[in-house]
Amino acid sequence: MASQLQNRIVGSIILIALAVIILPELFDGQQVREQEQFAAMPIQPDADVVEKTVVLPTEDLGGTPIDLAPPKPLPDTVELTSDDAPQVSQAAETSSETPANKPAEPVTSDLSQPGYVVQLGAFSNAESVNALIRELKAKNFAAYSEKVQVNGKTLIRLLVGPALTEAELEQQLPELKKLTGLEGRVVRFEP
Repeated sequence: MASQLQNRIVGSIILIALAVIILPELFDGQQVREQEQFAAMPIQPDADVVEKTVVLPTEDLGGTPIDLAPPKPLPDTVELTSDDAPQVSQAAETSSETPANKPAEPVTSDLSQPGYVVQLGAFSNAESVNALIRELKAKNFAAYSEKVQVNGKTLIRLLVGPALTEAELEQQLPELKKLTGLEGRVVRFEP
């Protein structure tokens, strides 16, 4: 009995598989294949080529003459002795070892975009914030404070900046940490 049921199941599976494979081919009919029409490229037209000679003016046009002499070759190596070396003063040596932060040059950019500032922290003691601001200004940082309300408390945020680019302030973070011992973060500044 089980063999008849198995034979019927196997037979119906074979018929279904054949129907799935053969029937779509029968109902599709003739398949139409599109072929692109290639246009023949036209042959180059016959054109008369006219040669013209360029006549340079013989009179002086009043411009600055150009020296077409080749430049002198540079020496491969330069050897300096202690007598030939340039003299460096002590003041120049000490200033090169400890470069002072100079105010950044003004950047001409789109000023409608908000800038960035470094927030060094939020403190409740105004005296400590003022001392830090004096210390930062002595090192040519643009530092200032701002009062904010947080959970009903008045805190004073210590900020450095502003600057137009975030990368400019991120370069100052290690020096600010060394100077103040505070871990700063760059935040958006909207006046």
